[in-house]
Amino acid sequence: MNPHVEAPILTAGLFDYAEWRAEALQRVKALLTWLEESGLDLEQARPLLQRQIHRLDNDRMTLAFVAEFSRGKSELINAIFFSGHGQRILPAGAGRTTMCPMELFSDPAQPRGLRLLPIETRLQSQTLAQWKSSPQVWTHFELPSQDAQGLAQALTHLSDTQRVPLERAQDLGFFHDAEDLAQLNTDAQGEVEIPLWRHALVNFAHPLLDQGLSILDTPGLNAVGAEPELTLSLIPSANAVVFVLGADTGVTRSDLEIWNRHIATTSGAQTLVALNKVDALWDPLLTAPQIAASIDHQVQTTAQTLRLPPERVFPVSAHKALLARIQGDGPLLARSGLGALENALNRAANIDRRSLLDGAVRDAVGQVQSELSQQLRKQLHEAQGQLDELQGLRGKNANMVVLMLQRLAAERNEFDAGMAQVLALRAVNNRMLEQLRERFAAKSVLHDLEQLESRMGGALLKVGVKGELARIGADLRKRLVDAETQIEEIRQMLAAAFTRANSEFGFTVTAPRVLRLSGLMQEFDRVVNAYTEHLSGVNWLKLQNNAYTLRTLRTLSSRVRDLFERALRDIENWDRSAIAQLDSQVRERKKQLNRRLATLQRIEDTKDSLHDRIDELQKQIAQIDVLQRGLNDQIRRLITA
Repeated sequence: MNPHVEAPILTAGLFDYAEWRAEALQRVKALLTWLEESGLDLEQARPLLQRQIHRLDNDRMTLAFVAEFSRGKSELINAIFFSGHGQRILPAGAGRTTMCPMELFSDPAQPRGLRLLPIETRLQSQTLAQWKSSPQVWTHFELPSQDAQGLAQALTHLSDTQRVPLERAQDLGFFHDAEDLAQLNTDAQGEVEIPLWRHALVNFAHPLLDQGLSILDTPGLNAVGAEPELTLSLIPSANAVVFVLGADTGVTRSDLEIWNRHIATTSGAQTLVALNKVDALWDPLLTAPQIAASIDHQVQTTAQTLRLPPERVFPVSAHKALLARIQGDGPLLARSGLGALENALNRAANIDRRSLLDGAVRDAVGQVQSELSQQLRKQLHEAQGQLDELQGLRGKNANMVVLMLQRLAAERNEFDAGMAQVLALRAVNNRMLEQLRERFAAKSVLHDLEQLESRMGGALLKVGVKGELARIGADLRKRLVDAETQIEEIRQMLAAAFTRANSEFGFTVTAPRVLRLSGLMQEFDRVVNAYTEHLSGVNWLKLQNNAYTLRTLRTLSSRVRDLFERALRDIENWDRSAIAQLDSQVRERKKQLNRRLATLQRIEDTKDSLHDRIDELQKQIAQIDVLQRGLNDQIRRLITA
């Protein structure tokens, strides 16, 4: 790249983010390694840190680009991500280029290359996720990632089309709209052109993609509207969404339909609008201020139409930006406006994401520090008590040692008897937790949705879906509400038991934190409402396609199952963490009692053991201090790095 043109802002941001994530991962791993070598009880701390390690190691960032055909979306992706190849990589130009939705990523665990799913699979009810686990159905092409020209040539398959009879096209989800039918061009055989492929997976090694970036490219209303997984799952879950419009066309009816039906409902601060082809407004007969005013007018009009703040609409020229980067033309790149869009993407995809992960790491590390510091304070208290006890034996006769042995044996017996209460508590807790597992079991959760699938699959007309989904959604939501009530019952039971254990045995077990499912309920409501609206009203014609209806319902079932499985994992982790406190202190108390008994028995045999044990305890107390300072230093280095 020409040295006078700076590296793409988003590219630099992604590398910075990847570097930060790798460093954070190593710091958390180093903390866990240090703790493993410390000899501390890590039953609570280890899972907390392992979850953060998994999250940092597997973090993925998805940018979704959505547009109607001929808005320059592929050119925009080329300009942002692939200008370093010195040419276009994704097919771009006049007319329809990328004909099917595409996921662009790098994953060495999956087959490298271009995989294409035949459009005919729309006639079957399997979801995209299910097709992804059937590699034999996909058509595979090799991708010469080191050869830019060969790579670009291979990716022209994204533009492949075929001609089929109109009825066949409609069965596949095309040309149901009255305006599409009015503009339909059929050939002499009465056939129309449709995409050859339904979905594309592009997996190749690339510096940005290797950092965990994936790009979702969704072209056209027909592609978006015909695939419920795109509309209701992949696009809403993206870290940032770029909706591409044409400055030369403004917001057309089909643009607005995509926006209102598929983006605005989940639109947030991470949703940006690229007003592309702004170079069409660079009229050489106008002055620079007049051109700027014309562009600003388009921005304001677009923002008003989409009901967005104007600062989320970015006028750009993807074509000029790509040309500028290939030719090293700094002024042209600045005029293209791409820098402002990349800054916004960098903020949404990198800075906000980093802040989220960093906050989660800090919270987890804070919990670890608090729990282990409490553990060390408890050990220090026990060791100091034993030291005081043994120092008081100096110069005492053997009868005193025997008396202490008897008293300590009685204390251990009393403790062992009290442990029956702990076992009973665990049994009750396990029963209550098993009830929650049954409430969240996939077979139970998905029963009504599977029954609805069965009825819709056999129905000639798909009516009543909206009402059925509303009822099923209400029943499933009640499961979450009832589960939250049951979680609180478990929490109160454990809190009462912990209070008794603290009183009877001098433990310092803290009451479990309150666990709410409100965030998950809100997400559940968004998912169910989105699917309920999708399977009614304007999509009535699509619903009459049996495969489409079943595919949509199965996608909903998958989302619901994922949400309930996530809720159960959160509940089990919460319960495990609460019980682990008690288990840790029980183990430590047993260890201390056994050690004290062994010490007194040795002292009874030889006076030298008293001095040896006092020395051991003094060293143990010094070691606890070393561990506490080491823990604080490790945590400080991790959170201030």
